[in-house]
Amino acid sequence: MKILVVDDRKIDRESLMDLLEAYGYAVAGASSGQEAIDYLNNNIDLALIDIVMPEMDGIEVLKAIKAFRPDIDVILITAYATLEKAVAGLKEGAYDFLSKPFTHNELIAAVERVKEKKELQMAVKSKEDSLRKSERFLHSVLESIGEAVVVIDRDMKIVSANKGYKTQTKMLSEDITGRHCYEISHGYPKPCYLMGEDCAVMRTFDDGLAHTAIHIHKDKDGNPLFVETNSYPLIDDKGKVYAVVETIKDITEIKKLEEEKQKIEEQLIQAQKMESIGTLAGGIAHDFNNMLTAILGFGGLIQSNMAEDDPNLLYLKEILKAAERAAHLTQGLLTFSRKQIINPKPENINNIVASVRKMLERLIGEDIELKTILADEELIVMADSGQIEQVLMNLATNARDAMPDGGILTIMTESLNITQEFIRMHGYGEQRKYAVISVSDTGKGMDEKTRKRIFEPFFTTKELGRGTGLGLAIVYGIVKQHHGYVNCYSEPDRGTTFKIYLPLKSSTYSKDEESTLPPPERGHETILLAEDYEPIRKLMKDVFEMYGYTVIDAVDGMDAVDKFKRHKDDIDIIIMDVIMPRKNGKEAYDDIKSIKDGIPCIFMSGYSADIIGSKGLSEKDSIIISKPVMPDDLLRKIRHILNAKGKTA
Repeated sequence: MKILVVDDRKIDRESLMDLLEAYGYAVAGASSGQEAIDYLNNNIDLALIDIVMPEMDGIEVLKAIKAFRPDIDVILITAYATLEKAVAGLKEGAYDFLSKPFTHNELIAAVERVKEKKELQMAVKSKEDSLRKSERFLHSVLESIGEAVVVIDRDMKIVSANKGYKTQTKMLSEDITGRHCYEISHGYPKPCYLMGEDCAVMRTFDDGLAHTAIHIHKDKDGNPLFVETNSYPLIDDKGKVYAVVETIKDITEIKKLEEEKQKIEEQLIQAQKMESIGTLAGGIAHDFNNMLTAILGFGGLIQSNMAEDDPNLLYLKEILKAAERAAHLTQGLLTFSRKQIINPKPENINNIVASVRKMLERLIGEDIELKTILADEELIVMADSGQIEQVLMNLATNARDAMPDGGILTIMTESLNITQEFIRMHGYGEQRKYAVISVSDTGKGMDEKTRKRIFEPFFTTKELGRGTGLGLAIVYGIVKQHHGYVNCYSEPDRGTTFKIYLPLKSSTYSKDEESTLPPPERGHETILLAEDYEPIRKLMKDVFEMYGYTVIDAVDGMDAVDKFKRHKDDIDIIIMDVIMPRKNGKEAYDDIKSIKDGIPCIFMSGYSADIIGSKGLSEKDSIIISKPVMPDDLLRKIRHILNAKGKTA
């Protein structure tokens, strides 16, 4: 794949070209829009175009490229252009856009997506070429040895057959003539027209016109064959059809190629759609996490100042509860788009099922009865409760679709001690105790062939537009991330049961313990707060000052470094957003450490783990808190870190 890099800044252009060449790509460069257009007669597959350029900006270059060479994919690169400008570029046909600064991995990943798309397109073209070659081959065969032709009388008996027909049926003339046509070629128990199927020969006898029909015949081994039959009338002197000439063409391979071509095209469209939705979902989740942090934070402040008998307290609690539920949903979006790393902690499976029950009832509708049968014992596992809720919602959605006329959905929890005998019989598991969640429906069920494929990405039995084929693939991925197992039992018309096995913890734990946490301690230290989202910055500043801290706030990474230089001897701890303008959190913190090492830093982010990782941060080496975060949790974390450094509240 050859790539054209278009950027008026020589250093940026050559840097991108060197990187792409290091990954084995053929690369050319253009310093202006006109130079890029002049280069289009060359063999270019992908263009990387800077949006902001003199004389002719990136959007104008994009339009010119698409007008002259619509087959060239375009990735727009922007540092100073507005989001509206980038969106306009996507509407004009750009495949993707990257915002500066971006990492080498982000650039190569974007280029690889274009490469994969082009490979899929080439596969479709290859199948089309194969189809055309197959058609030419069949035509050549028919011309050389003669197409299978029979003459059929009004009693639907074969009067004569040509060499092609004898070759096709592998029969001699004496075994063909005089026999009913369905006895030889169709493999049916009776004539096709008596089975309600289209019969070209019978229609020709009725109206004296030529007709075509597609039939599924069987070969001598009973294997299905797609055949195209064409019938032509033989008319006597009185104008009556006395016989019909039927040509029979084997189109089995053509049918297979057409079906394979259609499947590849659908996969290409689905892959592009999922990639776009995934990128969008990740961005939406980030924005929602910022807004939810503000909602939960300011709401928590209001709650702390309200009397217990205030009539509005109940309404406020419902608002905060809804915001927490929305936070779980955004985590689901991140899982869908970027395979978010889970955040496990001790959870009682019974509590998770009970908490999600109302949501499931709304999800499945009133015509389906929801039953929950919970174990008497506590089932404590290391789990991300939001992820387990996502599993239950996905399984409930599938159960609802399997019961269009209503039914019963049962969720049961229990413990199970997996033994060596269980492992031998089922082929999975470890010898230990597990919590088991069973999700059963009374729906239409599925056959064994379907059951074996249900966890494959993009596999779905639902009609076009009703399912992505990702729901059960996500379930499988989440369970595996929790070091568990998932199995499905199903038979046609006898319902379906999914069983999820999660390793039990040996120690007991109650979620009620979370509510007994002591209130955060007050402090007197100075905090450097760097956050570009103004509502969160204001919330955190107000909360920290309310608890006795002095706050120096910064609007971006560069501002944080500048303010640290001025107050380096006063600042005790840094709270830093990961993704910020001018300098991201990691870059700003690296600059700060070069000025004065040993300052602790807590990073916050609403983005997914892979995007955070692309900025050089990892949960192993850094303190990272995911948004939305409750102010009390952040205050406890700050106090814990400062106390560990010998500071006292």
